[in-house]
This record gives sequence, structure tokens and C-alpha cells, in this order.
Amino acid sequence: MRSKAFPYIIVVAVVMAVMFFLAIVGLDVFMPSDPYASMIPDYGMVFHSMDVRVEWNDDRSCKITQSMNVEFLDNGHGEYIDGEYTVVGSHGIYVDIPVNSGESVRDLNVTASGNYRYGGVDNSLPYSIEHESGFKLVRVIVGDAHRVFAQGDTLSCTIVYDYITPVHPDGDDLLDINAIGYGWQSPVENATVTVTYPVAPATDGLSVWSGAADDLVDVSADKIAVSADGKTVTVKMDELAPFRGVRVKGEMPDGVLKGRFDTQALWTIVVGMILLGATVTLMMLSGRDKPLTPTVDFYPPRIDGMRRQKRHMLPVQMGKLIDDTCSDEDVTSLIFYWASKGYLAIEQDEDGGEITLIKLKPIDPVTAYEKTMFDKLFEKGVEVDGAVRVEMSALKGKFANTVSATRAAVEREYSGKLYRRGYNALAMCLLVACALFGAGFAVLTSFRIAFGCFNLLGLVTLIPVAIAGVFGIALVHNYFKLSTSKRRMLLVTLFVVSVLTAVGTTFAIPTSVMSWVEKAVFAVTLAASAAIAPFLTKRTEFYDEQLNNIIGFRDFLRDAEKERLEALLAEDPQYYYNILPYANVLGVSDIWSDKFKDITVEPPAYYRGRNVTLFDVFVISRICRSVGNTLTYTPPKANSGSFSGGSSHRGGGGGSFGGFGGGGGGRW
Repeated sequence: MRSKAFPYIIVVAVVMAVMFFLAIVGLDVFMPSDPYASMIPDYGMVFHSMDVRVEWNDDRSCKITQSMNVEFLDNGHGEYIDGEYTVVGSHGIYVDIPVNSGESVRDLNVTASGNYRYGGVDNSLPYSIEHESGFKLVRVIVGDAHRVFAQGDTLSCTIVYDYITPVHPDGDDLLDINAIGYGWQSPVENATVTVTYPVAPATDGLSVWSGAADDLVDVSADKIAVSADGKTVTVKMDELAPFRGVRVKGEMPDGVLKGRFDTQALWTIVVGMILLGATVTLMMLSGRDKPLTPTVDFYPPRIDGMRRQKRHMLPVQMGKLIDDTCSDEDVTSLIFYWASKGYLAIEQDEDGGEITLIKLKPIDPVTAYEKTMFDKLFEKGVEVDGAVRVEMSALKGKFANTVSATRAAVEREYSGKLYRRGYNALAMCLLVACALFGAGFAVLTSFRIAFGCFNLLGLVTLIPVAIAGVFGIALVHNYFKLSTSKRRMLLVTLFVVSVLTAVGTTFAIPTSVMSWVEKAVFAVTLAASAAIAPFLTKRTEFYDEQLNNIIGFRDFLRDAEKERLEALLAEDPQYYYNILPYANVLGVSDIWSDKFKDITVEPPAYYRGRNVTLFDVFVISRICRSVGNTLTYTPPKANSGSFSGGSSHRGGGGGSFGGFGGGGGGRW
């Protein structure tokens, strides 16, 4: 991780969370409310019969059985493809079931057969179930994409499902159903609607209409039959033109209808609470890390060197330990560390252009990888006047592998030493559990409609887990670079970002399969668990000891007073430059430089070139950036080419125009 990259990670995480939330909510807001508005009648197909049976329960749910017999009157139907009107084959029919007014579909089952003139009878046509129009419709698609119905071929289909409706907006006692919806594109020759109520509707409480959604008329009494007990109403229509339907509304006596409890929602709530409870329990059982007791020092802490001699820690080691990540910038800090030790000099053209590194003497390394990198730095150098010189331009694009090898060596040096065994794996396992919980329930709750009905858009629930994981891990690793106030602010930000993105994902889950209460529990448990997971790590005693020394040193660099710095400069005029590589990897270089703005500091002894007589922050900073960018530069790989393609999508839809249910359909 770059020493200054952490703020950018936070900003990117917050921006991504906000953009994700707005984008996915926008998908729901801007979906068309009436997908049938622009559709035209289709007379290439006719429904010889359509039989709909509705059996109401006292909890406002009903079982609907919809049977239909279709004949195809031509060899295909017209469709606009790439702007041209084209006749395409008829593979079957689709049936839309509205769920845009709080309805839910459960346990849907389809049986269908086709009579092909050129293919015989198929007694088991395949079907699929999809969500359409921003989850406003459940679409049943019947037919075989590899077979086409010709003129005169027929299709028979029966769809059975449980339909759960909310309380009617016009009254708590109303059971109102668009038994035949207003979205059927083709005419119906004979339609029969049978509605059975829990009890007989109240006196004058039965209404039957037919017609277009915006032009319903009362059905004549001779077309309506009521059973002796008054509970069953049968409506027979000789013909229904395209986009004409039948609506039946019954008013139940007071106290008949009762509320419904969705037991399926308990699974999401229970599993979510178990996940959150397990997360909190693991957090409590793992315990808090022992509080650090930093030891203030004016110089970098000492460690055992190659020959067991006590040596100052390398800046690249400190960069790794402060945030458990060794970055390219941590590695290139060694250049200025070596310069401060007198191993090399930095020369620059008078015009501020080419930078040259000059080897002054052999290195006395603290670690083996330090020596390897130093030797590689001057491996292709040219000896001039007894000194090996290498221009930075000669290293550009050729030294990045050495930087990577050094970074890998530092990672190996501390591998397994910083955190207690198993705790990192535990945190990752918990993040995986969050991902499985989020994606699993978001994708598989559509099984409530029918087995095999996936909601693949629910995979977006992986996004909040990923954002919370990256944000949380970055916060854990940079924890000791932050002040107490920033830590608190970022912890709050982490939770807000996690909740925001988790709530956003709920818009990718159909409300018909997961209620808003269920979604609220889902979002909170997912967000909280994913946000807590990265904090399950536990430091080792070795890491605590190293951090105590490093943070004590860092605190001095951050808080040192002018008088103390002047005293240290009196002892060592190059003190500022000797410490600068460490300030860079600790992320306090700006604070460190600012402390010397009113103090007279000699130019760095290792710098040769432009006439710099006094301390010049700009020159040193520019050289640091130039050297770091050059040594880590990797030439871009040649582009192997790309391709693009396209796809087509067909839509439709429906709605509950006054009553619940309805929808419609056509052929595909």
C-alpha cells in the first residue's frame, strides 16, 4: 500500500458506495410503470379458451389456476430488429404476473404441451421464469427456443401458483382480482373466470367488470353465475379483444380477513442474526489487543543485523511494520537511506534534468536483500574517476523487477510474525460467510416463486462485502498512522458506507420475494458483519514490541519541538536528511518538513548539482519523487487487441389496474 494511498482508498470507497447506491436505486425508479403502453395487438395468435380459477383464503392469499389453449394463425410474427420490421418464428407464449402493488408469487408450477404440424405432439414443453420491468412482473416463458410453431399449430398451458396480496387500498375487507389482465396482446374467444371466496361476499358487495384498464364496464347479469352458498362466482365471456380483461371484486363481512405472517422471511432474519451474533461473539472471544506503550526515541529503533549486531531498522522494514504492507515507495526509500549513510551520492544536472547515482563505498548491509538491491542498482554502472556512476534514465523500466524482489523479501521476512496464527484466516472466513449470506439470500430467495428461479442480479450483494472488506482491512493496516479523532471518524464512515451499500443491494432483490422488513434486517446484519470482520486480527508480542518502538519514534517526529530539533541538528547537521526516509514511510514527511521551515538546515551532504546553499524542501521532494517513479517504472505491455459485441432484449410488462393481479402476455 502506498504510504499516502490510504486517504484515496477511503475516498474511492465512499464515492463507490454513493454511486452504487444511486445507480441501483435509479434502476428501480426509472423503470416504466406501464410496460404495455406502447404494445400493439397481435392477431397472429388466438386464445380459443382461457380458464382462470381464483380460490381466496382468509389471509388475502389465493391459489390461481390459469389454463389456456392457443392456436398460431401464421408462421411467425413481426418484430422490429435493428430498426427493420422482420417476421420471426413463434417459439411459444409468455405470461406476465404483476407484483408491482405489493403482491407475491409462491410455489409456481407450469404444465404445457404443444401440437406441432411438423414435429408431432410434445407433452412437456420447457418453461423458464424471469423478473421483468424492474421486478414489477414475474414472467413465465413457455416454449422451446429450438422449435417454431407453424400456422395451425396449437399450445396448451396451465399455470398454478399461490398469489399473496396486501391489504386493499380502498378497504381492509376487499378481495379484488384482475382475473384476466389487460395486457393480453391477442384476442380470447372464450373466457371463464371462477372466483371462490372464504365466505359469501357482503350484500351488494360483489362487482364484476370487463373491458380495457381505463374503460371498465359492468358485466351483464346473464354472464355471471353465483353458487347456492354465495361463495363462488363464475363469469363467462364470449369474446375478449386484445388488451381487454375481467375484474372481480368482493367485499367480505367484517372480521373475516386476517393478517398473514410470512414464515419464509424468518430464514433471512434468523440466519442474518446468527451471522451477526457469531461475528460479535468472535470479536469478544478474540479479545482486544494489548494496549501499546510507545517508547519515545529520537532515532529509529535498533534490530539485530546480519551479524547479530544491533543496527538501526531499515526504512523499508519500518514501512512494512507500520501498516503490514511493503510498498514500492517503502523500497525506494532505501536510496535516500543509503545516501544518508554515505554509500552513494545523488547528482543532478544544473538545469534540473538528469539524475545520476554515484557509488561512494561498499555497503555495510543490515539484511541480505538490502545488499542485493544495492549491488543491482550499480550492476550496469560505468566507472568514472574511481566511482561507479549510473544514470536514472538507464534504470527506467529495468529496475522494477529488483524493487519487486526486494518487496517480496521484506514480506517473507515478517511472514507469520505479526499476527497470531489463524486470526487473519478467521477474518477472511467471516468475510466469505458474509458474501455467501448476502449473495445466497439475494439470489436464492426467488426460489420462493419456483424452484430454479434465480435472481442473478442479487450477486451485487458481493459489492458491499468487498467494499467493507477493503475499507476495513485498509483501516486496520493504517490504524497506527491515524490520530484518535481520525480513527473514530473513519470507523463511523466504514459503518455508514457498509450500510449504504448493503441497503443499495436490497433494491436488486424483488420486493415480491423479500419484504422491506426482511430487507432491513438483511442489510443491517450484512453490513455490520462485513464491517466488523477485518478487525478480528490479533497482534503477536513481537509485533507489539516493534510497534511500541516505531510509534514512539513516529510520535517524536510528529510532536518534536523546535528547541529539541535544533539541539539534534547541533549534534548532527544532517539529522533532517538521515530521518527523512523514515518520515516518508511513516506518512509524516509533510509534518517533518514543516517543522524545519524556520530552522536553518544545511543542504544534504549527498546532493551534488544545482546551487543549493540552504535547506530546500522543494528540490529534495522533487528528487524523491523522480527517483521513486523511475525505479518502479514498468513499461506497458503491447495491446493484444479487443473485440466488442451486442445483444438484444425483449420486454413487456403489466400492472394491477385497480385490482390485484392481471398482467397479460403474448408470443415470443
